[in-house]
Amino acid sequence: MTGKTHLACGMFVGALSIQYFKEDIFVSTTIMTLAALSSLLPDICHASSKVGRKFKLLSFVIRTVFGHRTFTHSLLFMGIIYVLLNFIHTPNYYVFPIIGGICSHIILDMLTKRGVKLLYPIPISVKFPFQFKTGGTVDLSLASTFSAVTLYIFFKDYIHQYLNIQHIFFS
Repeated sequence: MTGKTHLACGMFVGALSIQYFKEDIFVSTTIMTLAALSSLLPDICHASSKVGRKFKLLSFVIRTVFGHRTFTHSLLFMGIIYVLLNFIHTPNYYVFPIIGGICSHIILDMLTKRGVKLLYPIPISVKFPFQFKTGGTVDLSLASTFSAVTLYIFFKDYIHQYLNIQHIFFS
């Protein structure tokens, strides 16, 4: 999947997290930022990805040691991040969007022909029985859908209020 699709899905995870935890605007902004950034994090192993271009040396080291779509796309990686977040006593309203963003990235990459090494270090590629081309129509459609649903989550109260007003005046 493209970075745009990963980012759109990460923002969707962030919007769900904000709805669930119902924190103030400052925490909510942080939740959205963490979800968005963590949805891009697994591609640190790819030098031409958005995050790989920002952290070139780290990206090079991770790709050299582990390869692409291996360690950073695994349950082991998610588990290590989860343990580290709990070790530093990260509040759950931050842990969920971080792990959710990483998880969303991995699930989306399981929709590609290459799949991911979900059980790394076991060298088995895991992918869904149906795959889509990165950058193709389905990829773009997923990005658009995640973006639209995220906007709906944020504005649903206003949308419902508007629809109720329309119903009162036009019925």
